Amino acid sequence: MTRTWSSFAPALLALFWVAVPAAASEPQHVFPRAAVASDSALASRIGAEVLAAGGNAADAAVAVGLALGVAQPFASGLGGGGFLLYRDAATGEVLALDFRETAPRASSDTMFLAEDGSIDRELYLFSGRSVATPGELRGWWALHERFGRMAWADVIAPVTRLASEGFEAPELLLQRLAFVEERGRSLDRLGALYDAPQWPPQAGDWLRMPALAATLGQIAAEGWGPFYEGEMADAIVRRVRAERGVLDADDLVAYRAVWREPFVTEFAGHVVYGMGPPSSSGLVIAQVLRYLEHFPLPLLQWNEAATTHILAHGLAHAFADRARYLGDEDFVVVDRDALLSAARIEHMVQTWLPRRAPESRVYGPAIAPPDNGGTAHFSIVDEAGNAVAVTTTVNTTFGSFVVVDELGIVLNNEMADFTPTANSANVFGLYGAEANRVEPNKRPLSSMAPLIVTREGQLVGSLGGSGGPRIISGSLMVLVQLLLYRATAADAIAAPRIHHQWQPNVLYVEETLPESVSQRLEAYGWTVQRQPFGNAVQAVWRHPQGWEAASDPRKLGSPAGI
Repeated sequence: MTRTWSSFAPALLALFWVAVPAAASEPQHVFPRAAVASDSALASRIGAEVLAAGGNAADAAVAVGLALGVAQPFASGLGGGGFLLYRDAATGEVLALDFRETAPRASSDTMFLAEDGSIDRELYLFSGRSVATPGELRGWWALHERFGRMAWADVIAPVTRLASEGFEAPELLLQRLAFVEERGRSLDRLGALYDAPQWPPQAGDWLRMPALAATLGQIAAEGWGPFYEGEMADAIVRRVRAERGVLDADDLVAYRAVWREPFVTEFAGHVVYGMGPPSSSGLVIAQVLRYLEHFPLPLLQWNEAATTHILAHGLAHAFADRARYLGDEDFVVVDRDALLSAARIEHMVQTWLPRRAPESRVYGPAIAPPDNGGTAHFSIVDEAGNAVAVTTTVNTTFGSFVVVDELGIVLNNEMADFTPTANSANVFGLYGAEANRVEPNKRPLSSMAPLIVTREGQLVGSLGGSGGPRIISGSLMVLVQLLLYRATAADAIAAPRIHHQWQPNVLYVEETLPESVSQRLEAYGWTVQRQPFGNAVQAVWRHPQGWEAASDPRKLGSPAGI
């Protein structure tokens, strides 16, 4: 028998504090015509500049994406890859572009094993062997070729100027460099990226990136060709091979970005578009949203024990299914219908208990906080109503630490998103089965979660985040607040978050969540760990006066617009 709102309401009202959500505060950044929300003020400004010059959302996305590689090479750049959703205002169609990195042809599921059969963490994370074939530039080209309005060279020009003329060292860059150094990694090789007055740089230092400026200039003039088939490709292969990697010239030549169908689900009268495999986010978010429909969330105060208890159970269930069943659909069969069936959602609902955390066996047999600095998200809406949600990454902070000096780029360590051996955990502690094991040309399973939302055919907004598996939980929580609690984007993004990914069986709560809520959750039987959350969400959301753009304060971002 299906449990509905009416059957849950008496128990919830009796057990938990219930209150009408507080009135939303007035948003700070509302732009009447067009808006950009990114985690870099420099990148947001360049996106707004391109929009003001007559570019559309696709043009601005290319510029913002490349600018993030200048301002935040620890998170994204030409050495990485990503996913995006694009809504064409003329047709109302939403399309998904997969420019996720691929495993080199010479990859194998034993490539990270030491002689004793254990995982060699240095090989797995910080070597040429951890480098997957970069996809970002092919992604920008595919987006611009299909939807761009401005000339390719004109879109890239302001980014080239930024790299060439320089900028004041961003606070977030200084924080990430300190983070890396504290963990015992040398910053010496990263110094090749910059023309700086000292290394490592200090607050107020002016940074230039001459090698990257030259790379961008050549790409502006010649397109993707030199990077995948010319001298740039040769430089990438030489560097990867010198660091014990297996990437070769044929891997770069063969790489293609792929247009895919978005993952579509309905919730609270809205249509939510997400990414399907090799991103796990679309399915995980859809599962949790369908599960949440069985609970009277609008009757409950957000960030009280009631809502947190409900969300945690749904997340744990969905992440368990992620681990067992999801992978690159070009290599494995993902039974979407079964995972989203009424029976599956009903099982999630039926195993929820009003005042008790379920035993771990409820989620199925089991097969340190993650380093989440290597991803960036941005959202853009232009004057015509075209919208883009883009998440890019080099995986962990500064990726593989393999720097191609002559190009001024850092290469990803995306191979660490594969599970190194069956039923083992990847770099983020996410467990996986055979579906996500290493195979040549395969794309590793991802948590990147670009989202576009519509209602009755009209654009409502765009959002997404960074932060490893917490991208999914963070984006989901912001989305639910926007749709059910009518929060402003800024308030929804600033609110405390939780995260549960099944294994380890720990409910992570942001340290800004009231202690009383944590204590109540512990009383229910959850293993609660309070900690700062580094994951960040960016959003552009419809507002009566135009578009509200909100950048996450956790990552010191700032929006811009017209």
